[in-house]
Amino acid sequence: MKKRSIRTGILFALLTPVLLICAENPIYAATTQTAGSATVSYHVDPAYQVTIPVDTSMRFNETETSYGNIVVEQAQIEDGKCIQVSLLSDLNLKNSNNSKAVIPYQILAQDEAGSRPFTSAQYTKAGEETPLTIAIKKEDWKKAAAGEYADTVTFTISYVDKSE
Repeated sequence: MKKRSIRTGILFALLTPVLLICAENPIYAATTQTAGSATVSYHVDPAYQVTIPVDTSMRFNETETSYGNIVVEQAQIEDGKCIQVSLLSDLNLKNSNNSKAVIPYQILAQDEAGSRPFTSAQYTKAGEETPLTIAIKKEDWKKAAAGEYADTVTFTISYVDKSE
C-alpha cells in the first residue's frame, strides 16, 4: 500500500508542473484573424393553399345558382410562376335511373366583365378569388325527365409557369 502512495505522489509531482504550465499558458489551436465575408442563405419552398367549391345543389327550374368561390388563401410563389386551377367535367347532370337522361349545364366565372365559362384560371397572390355560378337554361329544364341528377366536377391545382 505504501508503494502505491509513493507512486501516486511521484506521478502527481511530475504532473503538477505540466498542469501549471497548461493553466498559465492555455493551448490554442492556431488561428488567424482576417477580414472576410460569409454567405448566409435560405431557400423558401413554394407554398400555397387554395379553397375550391364543394358539393352544391340546384332547385328545379332555377337558371343560376352560386357554386362558391375559388380562393387563394396563401401564396408564396416564385417570380414567373403561378397557381393554376383547372376544371374538368363533361358538364352534364346525369339521371341516376336513366343513363340517357341528362341536363346540360355550365360553370361560369364571375368577374368585372361579366360571366364566362370557367375552364381554368391563374393566380399569383393570396386573396385572389373567382366566384363561380352554375347555370342551366330554361329549355333544358323543360326537357328533363323526372329523377335525381348529379355530376362530378374535378378541380386540379397546379404550380406552373405563368402565361402572359
